[in-house]
Amino acid sequence: MTATAALAVRSWTVNAYTCTLTVQRPKPGAVVACSIEWSPNTPNRLSDAELQTYRRGRNEALASIAAELGISAAVVEV
Repeated sequence: MTATAALAVRSWTVNAYTCTLTVQRPKPGAVVACSIEWSPNTPNRLSDAELQTYRRGRNEALASIAAELGISAAVVEV
């Protein structure tokens, strides 16, 4: 995460991990982007149940932030 003030932050747990989604304040005209950090470390692998928990938390966090900012959000998984 950079030293600039975050526009929005949401956190949720996936078993022993905490995921934190941060949206940085964009420059005028720029696309809004976010980052997700895992704590205490990034897991090497998630079980199917953990992946479902992660995705549910991510989707709820993005929906909450999008509603708060009055914008649309999309997720692209690769």
